[in-house]
Amino acid sequence: MATPPKIPGLGAFVDKNAGTPRPPAPRPVAAAAWLMVLGAFAQLLASVFAVVYAASPERLEKIQASLDTMTGTVPSLEAARNTGIITVVFAGIGTICAYLLFAWFLRKGRSWARVAVGVLVALTCVQLVGISFPLGITTVAQLVLGAVALALCYLPVSSRYFAQVKAGH
Repeated sequence: MATPPKIPGLGAFVDKNAGTPRPPAPRPVAAAAWLMVLGAFAQLLASVFAVVYAASPERLEKIQASLDTMTGTVPSLEAARNTGIITVVFAGIGTICAYLLFAWFLRKGRSWARVAVGVLVALTCVQLVGISFPLGITTVAQLVLGAVALALCYLPVSSRYFAQVKAGH
């Protein structure tokens, strides 16, 4: 039987020693993973609110005002609205997938997932620019959930777990 090809970096996602039992995730890591799942749910709510707003008459007026200032080839109102809706949907799906993926790999003990959660929290901070309430509460919820999850991942017991999993590879 031929040996499988060596793919650089694949070990970050696939267990090298699948037969070796992995230590159970400590409570802080499990809690962090669940907080990330709640962050994904908050993103789902934010995406629904954003799609409703993107399709609203108020948003159509703002798009039309923006189109009126353009010169040259100007897209139609419907095309501009649909582009906004599609962008919101795909951005929402991508963010939800990121939250769930990072939660999955946190539970599996991948230390890179801790770093990725930190990056996700930093990107969520960027969303605070121009936030409006009450709909902006989902962004604040994501920021708090992500920050608490990140803090839980760097507790001593969590760090030992990530080190044990890494040593087992």
